[in-house]
Amino acid sequence: MADRTRLVVVSCASLEAADSALAETRGLEGARDAAIVTRTERGRVELRQTHQVAAGEGVVAGGGVGFVAGMLLGGPVGGALLGMLGGGVWASRDTGLPDARLRELGESLRPGGALLCVLVPADGVAALREKLAAYGEVADADASAVP
Repeated sequence: MADRTRLVVVSCASLEAADSALAETRGLEGARDAAIVTRTERGRVELRQTHQVAAGEGVVAGGGVGFVAGMLLGGPVGGALLGMLGGGVWASRDTGLPDARLRELGESLRPGGALLCVLVPADGVAALREKLAAYGEVADADASAVP
């Protein structure tokens, strides 16, 4: 049977409320990814994902690994450059919650509003909904196709 994953979304009044709701999910068994989506006063949608590696972090990690590999193999500068390139490419993959879908959800927010989005196994939805009900309106949807 396929892994049934659900996307739980909480509509919060502010970024601070979304941060508090996110804190409630820490240590939640089985949570695959979480993100806070906000809309600035100027209307810009911003994403803060908790499990996705940023491209800069990938470049630094890849550069470090490439430098060490280069030292062992005799070409530290070339190894570091290849590692940085590989790290940036690796980090640019969209895993977990798709950015395009999060931005689409963010377009529905009023300026100053925020959403907390959490990917959880289907059997964890009821407990999560109960935990997050105090932070705003909670909804969930099937997300089994999310990588």
